[in-house]
Amino acid sequence: MTATGPPYRVPRRLPALVALPFVATTAVVAAVHAGVRDRLPAELAVHFGPGGAADRFESPGAFLVAMAAMLLLGGAAWTAMVARSARGGGGGTGMAAAAGWGLAAFLGAIAVLVLQLNAGAADAAGLSLPLWHLGVAFAVGLAGGLLGHVLVRKMVPDLPSGRSVAGTARLDLPREGRAGWARRTSSVPMLLGGVVIMLGALAPLAVSVMPWWVAIVLLLSGLLLVLMAQADVVVDQRGLTVRLSGLPWPRLSVPLDRVAAAQVRPVNPLGEFGGWGYRVTPKRSGLIYRSGEALVVRKTGDGREFAVTVDDAGTAAALLNTLAERRPETR
Repeated sequence: MTATGPPYRVPRRLPALVALPFVATTAVVAAVHAGVRDRLPAELAVHFGPGGAADRFESPGAFLVAMAAMLLLGGAAWTAMVARSARGGGGGTGMAAAAGWGLAAFLGAIAVLVLQLNAGAADAAGLSLPLWHLGVAFAVGLAGGLLGHVLVRKMVPDLPSGRSVAGTARLDLPREGRAGWARRTSSVPMLLGGVVIMLGALAPLAVSVMPWWVAIVLLLSGLLLVLMAQADVVVDQRGLTVRLSGLPWPRLSVPLDRVAAAQVRPVNPLGEFGGWGYRVTPKRSGLIYRSGEALVVRKTGDGREFAVTVDDAGTAAALLNTLAERRPETR
C-alpha cells in the first residue's frame, strides 16, 4: 500500500501557455531581424565589455540562429520543468510559468535592442551599449512576467497551490502488509535562481563585467542550485528518508526507532532555521524550501527536530506515527 497526495492532472493548456512567450518572442526577433536586415553591417556587435564597448561580433545570420536556439530550447526546458512541477502537485507552478514569460520578454528585448543598435552602422566595432538599454530590457521582462501572471491565473485557475489539508495523527492500516508514502518537493525560487544564474553566465548578449573564470564559477553555482532544488521524501518501514533528486548526496533520514512523534506544522525559514535549503541549528535541522506546511519529526533521545517542507505532510506524519507505534510488534 502506498499513500500519496491527491493526483493532479496537468491542464492541456498549461504547457502551451508556458511555451507561448518563447515561440512568440522568437517570431518577433525574426521579424525585426528581417525588417532591418538590409541596414545591418556584415558583422554585428553582440557582446559588450565593462565599459559598454563592443568586444565580440557575429554575422546577422549566426546571431538569429543563436537567439532562436536559446529561446526555443530554453522554452522547451522551461515548459518541461513547469509541467513536471505541476504533475507533482508542487506549489509555485503558476509563479514558475509567469517567470517564463518574464525571461522570454527579457531575452527578446535584449535581442531587439542589439539589432536596433547595429542597424545603420557602417562598422560595428565602434558601437557601445548604453546602460539604459539594460534598464529597458529589465522593464520589458517585468512587464512580460506580470502579463504571464495574469494570463496563467485566468486561463489555468486550478493550478496546485502547494497547500494541503493536514491528515489525522494516525492511519487506520491493516496489521498485515506494508505501507509507504512518497512525494517530491521542490523550491521554485532555487530552481529559477539557478537557471537565471546559468543563463547569465552563458548568455552571449550579457554585458561582461567579470573574468571568464568567474563566469565558470557562476555556471557551476547555478547548476548546483538546480540540482538541489528538488528532493524525494519517502516514509516507509525504514522511517523517513529525504534524498536530493539531482544529487546522490546528502541522503537525510530518521530511522523508525528514532521517531518519537511526527506532526504537521507551519515553519518560518528565517525565524526557525536561519534561511532556506539544508539547515542545521542547535535544536533542529531540515530541508527547508519554503515557509508554510512542513513534516516535522521529533527524535527520541535528544529531542531534536527534523523538518522537511512538503505537500500532503499530514498523510506522511500520520503514517510515520502509525509505523513507529507498531514497530515493536514486528520484531
